[in-house]
Amino acid sequence: MTAVDNPVPQQEEAQTYRPSTLQRFLPFIIAAVVPFILGSTTENVNFWWKALITVVVLVVVARLAWKWTPRGELTHREDMRLWRTPSDRSWAAVTTFGLLVLPFILVSDFNPPMDFPWAIWSEVVNQVLIFAMGAAAFNLLVGYPGQISLAHVAFLALGTIVGAIVGVQWSGGNFWLALPAAAVAGAVVGAISGLPALRLKHLYLLLATFGFHFVMMLVWREYLQEYFGFVGIRFKGEHRPRITSWLHWLPGIDPGESGEFVIDTRFRWYWVIMPLTVASLLFMVNVVRTREGRAFAAVRDRDVSASLLGINVARSKLMAFAVSSAVVSMSGVLASFYSGARGEDSFDVQTVLDYAIIIVVGGFSSIQGAIFGSAFFLFLPEWFEWAREELWFVRDIDFLSKHHGSIDYAFKGFLVVIILMFKPDGLAGLWRDFKGWLGRRLARSNP
Repeated sequence: MTAVDNPVPQQEEAQTYRPSTLQRFLPFIIAAVVPFILGSTTENVNFWWKALITVVVLVVVARLAWKWTPRGELTHREDMRLWRTPSDRSWAAVTTFGLLVLPFILVSDFNPPMDFPWAIWSEVVNQVLIFAMGAAAFNLLVGYPGQISLAHVAFLALGTIVGAIVGVQWSGGNFWLALPAAAVAGAVVGAISGLPALRLKHLYLLLATFGFHFVMMLVWREYLQEYFGFVGIRFKGEHRPRITSWLHWLPGIDPGESGEFVIDTRFRWYWVIMPLTVASLLFMVNVVRTREGRAFAAVRDRDVSASLLGINVARSKLMAFAVSSAVVSMSGVLASFYSGARGEDSFDVQTVLDYAIIIVVGGFSSIQGAIFGSAFFLFLPEWFEWAREELWFVRDIDFLSKHHGSIDYAFKGFLVVIILMFKPDGLAGLWRDFKGWLGRRLARSNP
């Protein structure tokens, strides 16, 4: 009897595992600390040795995150976490390490073959992060509750106006105050612009938001000509964001003789853009996981049935407009200060189509898809430009050189059609499939 009963509790004990708090956070602590140590201690080390050290640390971080993950039957609190499985925690730790080590790699002395434009990628990465922030907010409105809107660019312009008032026109204007001010203004105006959604759907709602776009463009041009004339708004010089003196103790911040640490390089801008984008994306992910976020999907599928289930459809629609518009307005402030200037032609309908391509290629109803879509949209033209100049079997084709802009958009349009036909989940769906396959392989090899 004892011989038969003993294996059962041993098997249950082997299946249930709860790491300590230190074990759960240690991979993320390593991922956060090591990049700064590598950046300050490997200045005279060859690039390939740096790459080898980076890969070794990345593998260690992923392995520890995989090992120290709760296993067995999860409690309700554990099940509600963002990273519940070993695969989720490993990818989160690797992503944290990758985001922190990436700027040090981009400013390294690496000289790739065939004149690959290494220096330009720091600019492209910053643009990808800014676009991902706005695209995720656009997807939060279009992909989740299904509220088709063409007012996206209008809120980019609204964010720019608020950023100009608070960060440029005010005496002692401050970029850090412009961000929350733009978020509040975007939420209020976004809720107002969402009022037509209470009675209109589909094409009619699209036309109503398109009308709001033109109204906002009129406000933008009048504001621009009234206060800045035809030269546009300049966010450069004394209006550049600065790190306050009580944060000068942070690693990598050296105010120098002037006593001010100005955000005026791509490397410094990365450490402003990346945390803001990551925080915004995590915020939107958590919004989707809340009760209101789950109500978005019900409103998208059938709002009448959702109202019968007790969901306040009007509140859900207005909340989607408000949250999306707030984040978009913040991205407008960020993009304006980063670019350094805005003019009358800075916002057009083409920008809305660009964001539509991003969320279709990246994946509808996916915050993660905004990242993949933005990377695809901004990396692809740079890669094409390099290929047209350096690859011998491409640079000799005159047609590709003469019509490179049209060819880029034609390729993007063709890819959108292919994805809608064969992979509606977009690049985010492909990424989930790959992670699932890799997780199953690792689970079989590490029972």
